[in-house]
Amino acid sequence: MRQWKRGVLKHQKGFTLIEALFQLVVFALFTQLAIGFYLLIQHWNASFFTEESIEWEIFIQDFQQYLLEIEEIYQTGNALYIVDSSAENIKIDKISDVLRLQINNKGYVPLLMGIKNVDFSISDPFLTVKIEFLNGIVKERELFIQYVEK
Repeated sequence: MRQWKRGVLKHQKGFTLIEALFQLVVFALFTQLAIGFYLLIQHWNASFFTEESIEWEIFIQDFQQYLLEIEEIYQTGNALYIVDSSAENIKIDKISDVLRLQINNKGYVPLLMGIKNVDFSISDPFLTVKIEFLNGIVKERELFIQYVEK
């Protein structure tokens, strides 16, 4: 019977205490790493991919097109006036919480919604657009103005 007990003990397979502790430590490290990556991705999503950021980038791409081949640009109050090479008069102004576009005094096209303040500043050949959204996010971009050669 003693030999049988010794034989069973000799052929048992399993983890030693040190092996089990090592695996527990490795598991805890991977868990911390996974939680850290998850929190980092959540932070990136909150800061880079907000609705305002996406709308802002689309607005900037559209707005840049109105600054190509212009003859004159000036500002009156919160409104920006652009006269382009095809003699179209473009007016961009803020009404309520909407930044809107008007061409040749006809109709309005909303460019950006949910804004609190807008500020245009012209320093040739650049136009700086600074917008504060209703939630407090402030975005600013400097755009190049391309004048028509006379």
